[in-house]
Amino acid sequence: MANDTLISLLNEYAQKKLHAELDLEKRKNALYQLIPRLQEIDDELNTLGIETTKNILNNSSDEDSINFLKLKIKDLKREKEEILLKNNYPSNYLKPF
Repeated sequence: MANDTLISLLNEYAQKKLHAELDLEKRKNALYQLIPRLQEIDDELNTLGIETTKNILNNSSDEDSINFLKLKIKDLKREKEEILLKNNYPSNYLKPF
């Protein structure tokens, strides 16, 4: 009985998570069409995140360049938030609900 309840709860949670992810993708795609700079920012953030991780793992970069990458990521996130707010969207609009 307890296992059935747990399985049911886990299935319900998985469905809610999937629904939230699909909803987020729809919102992203719609906003990317309206405001292409948001997609550019997300693409840059992904690239910088990968580059930062590689530099940290390979120890091939000094502390200054890692800090530069982190600062660039912070600036892009701030720009993204400003664009959302300027266009009357909440700052967390591109995060799963």
